[in-house]
Amino acid sequence: MKRIEEAGRRFATEVGLVLEMGAKPDALLLDAMVERMAGLLFEVISKPVLGADASALLRLDPLRNERRPEAITFSGGVSEYIYARESEGFGDLGPALARAILARIDAWGPRIEPSDEGIRATVIGASQYTIQVSGSTIFVAPHSVLPLRNVPVVTPDLPLEDERLAVERISGSVRAALRRLDLDDGERAVALCYRWKGSATFARLEAFCRGIAAGLANVLERGLPLILVGDGDVGGLIGIHCREETRLPNPIVSIDGIALKEFDFIDIGALLETSGAVPVVIKSLVFPGSAAVGRVK
Repeated sequence: MKRIEEAGRRFATEVGLVLEMGAKPDALLLDAMVERMAGLLFEVISKPVLGADASALLRLDPLRNERRPEAITFSGGVSEYIYARESEGFGDLGPALARAILARIDAWGPRIEPSDEGIRATVIGASQYTIQVSGSTIFVAPHSVLPLRNVPVVTPDLPLEDERLAVERISGSVRAALRRLDLDDGERAVALCYRWKGSATFARLEAFCRGIAAGLANVLERGLPLILVGDGDVGGLIGIHCREETRLPNPIVSIDGIALKEFDFIDIGALLETSGAVPVVIKSLVFPGSAAVGRVK
């Protein structure tokens, strides 16, 4: 076992399974854990009254479940197995959970309808809004890199308060944020959100750009674009510095005037010829803290 999520630890404990890093879980208890997870899911979507364990998992108000639905669809990673779009295992419980869910659907009766999107469907989120970012303080090169869609947002805790910025601290913060969101494999572009503080001198811009480039090395080595989103008005300067001074060969999109948060996704549209501005769609997922997974109510 290489990784243990807190939610996984909770479900394991409920069936008497002890999880330890580096150890192989008991196969029978692991099956019991999967059945427990699938059972709680179906309690939430089918029962008019929930038990305490199922209620503790809710992030929103419970469903009324007044009658059985005629059709049901799925999204997220497990849906790839439910719809037989994926057969390879990735060292997690995805395939086993899909089998347990399918068995319950067959017994329950609703037909399974295919969805246009599976693993990407959940990034649409609970809300979204569109803004237009001014063309006067942004940098996009080449213009053909746009549009970009469904780019996950990373918000590292960057040490930008000091007059002299430390490249190593900046790169370390970026790598830590990527690991936190399981985006450190470099397989997809990310939008790095920063809050610029202090002056925009050459030395500070140089340290910032080099630190960001080092932290995003896995992404940039694959030729993916560097996407930077700031809340101030230095996006253009940072983009130019990355291209002219840091000599990054990657496509660069550096925009500002936007504040984002983790679990956001953004679409960045093509440049508007009349103004040089770009339309940006921000998609946010809402996770009320009062109903976090595993929290006792």
